[in-house]
Amino acid sequence: MKSVWIIQAETNIHVGNENTSSVGIIDKEIQRNVLTTIPCINASSLKGAMNEYATSEAKLSPAERVAIFGVDKKDKKEEIVETQKGGCLFFDACLLLLPVQDDNNLYKLVTSRETLEQYVELLKLMRIDLSYSDLVEELKTRDSHFDGEEGAGKSIIEHKAFTELCSNDELPIVARNSLIGTGNLWYEQVLPQKSIFGTILIAPSSVEVSRKEKDGEAQESEKAKYKTVSVSVQNMDKIITKTFDKQIVQIGANATIGYGYCQFIKIKEV
Repeated sequence: MKSVWIIQAETNIHVGNENTSSVGIIDKEIQRNVLTTIPCINASSLKGAMNEYATSEAKLSPAERVAIFGVDKKDKKEEIVETQKGGCLFFDACLLLLPVQDDNNLYKLVTSRETLEQYVELLKLMRIDLSYSDLVEELKTRDSHFDGEEGAGKSIIEHKAFTELCSNDELPIVARNSLIGTGNLWYEQVLPQKSIFGTILIAPSSVEVSRKEKDGEAQESEKAKYKTVSVSVQNMDKIITKTFDKQIVQIGANATIGYGYCQFIKIKEV
C-alpha cells in the first residue's frame, strides 16, 4: 500500500530543529528541508508523533503497533521478544500551503509552483500517480482560502516570494515565559495554524511480528518462562487508514498549551 496524506495544522505548530545553534533572536527554530530551506516535519518526528497517538489514543494492539512502527526495546508489559523493524515507511511531511494575512479574507493560503512540483516529483519517484493539476484541485477542496491560481494577489506566487515568507524574518516568533520569576525564558519559531503539509506512507499488506507469551504457571515475572510466537498482522492498509484518517494527532512540542494539533486526511491510495 502506498498512500498520500494531507496534514493540516489546526493550531500553531513547533517541531523543533535540535541540530541548529541560535545566533540571533530565535532560540528554537523549526525543522526545514536541508536543500530548499522550506519548513517541513522530519520523518522521524512524524513517526514518533503518530506512534504516540497510536499507543495512547487509538489503542492499537501491541502487535499492530509494532507492525507499523517497530520496537527497539521491550514494552512495559514485556510482550515484545526482541528489537524489530516496523513495516511502514515514513517520509518527511513537506509544507505545501502557508497561511498569510489577507486584506479581504481572514487569511490566504499561498505556495509556489516549484514547491508543489517538487512534491509531485517525489510522488512520481514512489510510483504514485498524482499530477500537478490534480494536487492543486485536491488542495482547493481542503480549504477555500486556497484559490489554486497563479498571479498577483493569487495563492500560487513566485517561488522567491514564497521562500521569503518562510524565512526566519517572516515566520511568527513566540516568547515563552518562565513560570518562576520574571522575564522571557526563550523565543521559539512557529508555523501558524492552517498550514498544510503533504506526506507519504508505504506499507506491505501484512507484517510478521515476533512476540513472547508466558509459558507456565509462574506468576512472578522473574520466574515466568516465555515462548516465542509469530503473529501475522493482516490488512495493514485498513489498520493505518482506520487509525489516522480524519483524526487529530499532536505533533511537536508544547502539547499542554495547545500546539501541534493536526488533522490527517488520506487523499489517495495505490
